[in-house]
Amino acid sequence: MRSRALKNSNPLLNINKILVIRVDGIGDLLNSTPAIALLRENYPSAEITVLARPLNAPVLIGNADVDRILIFDRDGKHRGLRARLQFYRELRRERFQLAVAMQTAMWTHLVAFLSGATYRLGRYQKRFRSTLTHAWRGKYPKGETHEVDRNLELVRLICEGAGKRKLIFRLSPDETAAAEARLTSLGIGTAAFLIGIHPGGSSFDKRWPEKRYAELADRLSQQYNATILLLRGPEEAELVKNIQAAMQSDSITYAPETIRDLGAMLSCCDLVVCNDSGPMHLAAALDVPMVAIFGPTDHVAWHPLSENASIVRRDMPCWPCSAHKCKIGWECTKKLPVAPVWEATTEKVK
Repeated sequence: MRSRALKNSNPLLNINKILVIRVDGIGDLLNSTPAIALLRENYPSAEITVLARPLNAPVLIGNADVDRILIFDRDGKHRGLRARLQFYRELRRERFQLAVAMQTAMWTHLVAFLSGATYRLGRYQKRFRSTLTHAWRGKYPKGETHEVDRNLELVRLICEGAGKRKLIFRLSPDETAAAEARLTSLGIGTAAFLIGIHPGGSSFDKRWPEKRYAELADRLSQQYNATILLLRGPEEAELVKNIQAAMQSDSITYAPETIRDLGAMLSCCDLVVCNDSGPMHLAAALDVPMVAIFGPTDHVAWHPLSENASIVRRDMPCWPCSAHKCKIGWECTKKLPVAPVWEATTEKVK
């Protein structure tokens, strides 16, 4: 059913409460923001609520297309059957009229149904798909379509217009000023040529080797007199320590306390080098010049959506693949040499 019929000639015209369900990673949530913007464009008077995980939800703060953020904490407050049932009851009391299962998963389809929303939009895949009232029934072969375009195509079932292919992440002036003050406290002056390196990733297969990051950082420091800022997550202290130990040049380490703190620090960098990761998408949303290193992930679907971003990858005959079943030790990531990454960074510096 097309958006014209839905929007202009039936009760969807009067929708005033929309629930968007996206409880996976930072990148997944950020790559949903263009689709949320298209919902806002088509339903300007509706209250749009996004259901997200506690770690990732803060990326939506300041987003004018989002009125409310609901938190689903599956490992904390909402852990266990009793807590889940209470959560579903509270969700139903909200009386949403439209639920959009932006994430393709059995649980999101179930939540859309249990929310009691009259209209339930999602992709006709996974279990509980029969509970959807409006479903996108196609398939996306690997290496063909970006996640932003998938999400836009989904909401176009009930929306008119093409939508804008631009990630949305807003920092406040206070957050930017706080990041600048933090850099000063770390001994980094405003005149420094600052290169942020985030060597982490959600899984081992996505992480470029530590010694190669060290070699790249040394070359950047020596060639451009750059200040190297190593950014890390809560569980990446040893990773950054190993890089520093392998470096000949000086570097500064910082562990952001929140996603927004990380975003503000990234926004202060003249260049960011990172793996395929959530921070990569944050930098893309901020249009920070960036070089992103890809391994087995579908780079067509998940490359950073920014004209200031470049990706580096080692093409392999086994791609597209199932990374978790790799039989050759993730050579696409682990054997990617420094040279192509160096060339990509020098292009950004020019």
